[in-house]
Amino acid sequence: MIENIAIIALAFLGQLNIISSEQGSIGFFEQFIEQEFVGDKFNLQEKNQNYYYDNLNQENFLQPLPSKIKGVADFNIGAKSALVLDAGTDAVLYSKTSDEKMPIASLTKMMTALIILENIDLNDEVIISKNAFDTDGRKDSLAIDEKIKAEDLLKIMLIRSNNTAAVSLAEHVSGSVEEFVKLMNKKAELLGLKNTNFSNPTGFDSEENYSTAYDITQLFDYALDRPLIWEILRTQKLSLSSLDGNIKHNLKNTNLLLGRLENITGGKTGLTDEAGQCLALVVGDPIDNHKIISVVLNAEDRFLETEKLVGWVFGSYEW
Repeated sequence: MIENIAIIALAFLGQLNIISSEQGSIGFFEQFIEQEFVGDKFNLQEKNQNYYYDNLNQENFLQPLPSKIKGVADFNIGAKSALVLDAGTDAVLYSKTSDEKMPIASLTKMMTALIILENIDLNDEVIISKNAFDTDGRKDSLAIDEKIKAEDLLKIMLIRSNNTAAVSLAEHVSGSVEEFVKLMNKKAELLGLKNTNFSNPTGFDSEENYSTAYDITQLFDYALDRPLIWEILRTQKLSLSSLDGNIKHNLKNTNLLLGRLENITGGKTGLTDEAGQCLALVVGDPIDNHKIISVVLNAEDRFLETEKLVGWVFGSYEW
């Protein structure tokens, strides 16, 4: 991507002490744009068009590029597709068919969560419709006509990967699932996810609901600026109730690596017949908490494979 070239150029100049301040870094990046190295097609300064530009404004310095340790053996993963990305530099640390379009199951719900956060007040009252309740999947004690706070429903959706919660929130945001999906695809376009398309907010198998391991890492990278999402995704257990207090929801996270793998920022599970076992995970280096984003699609054992892959990456690279 052209923005990666700009970031690498900035990092190189930073190493030469040509750029020594936040103001200097941004000034160079703006000059890079103004001199039309990028072109009108990319318009990197438009909000959400290139989130790395926003991130540069928030960093005092660019993080060093990771380098692979000499003599490290290659790693083979059983998952059909996988990618590990360095969250600080966008450097690819591991890749296996990472550009192949595939069903992604409930990893879809990360985009669903972003659209929800960007379009409604989380204190809103949401009513569970019959249409939402009839959606396939676990119910987690949700009931037709139940009134519940939007934030609590978001937690049920992410912690339990609950489809009824996803559809209820989609209806609340846009009036219908169809209109909500339009927002999802518009956001994917704005983020430059060229090999991604959504047809529902749940992740149900569909020829029109797909992405790639690479695009998923980009989506999760963008979501790192939403701390509430990660607070929810690393919550192991939680009890919630309807607004009237009459209905209780006791939640246990579907991500079995929580409490098993250290320094997890958060992750999202996915599982359908066509997508197989999927897992996206953001985790920090045990030494300095340097973050990586790992995605495995169609795995035999998503948790074990991710655990081994993360261990290999942190043992194979230095920053």
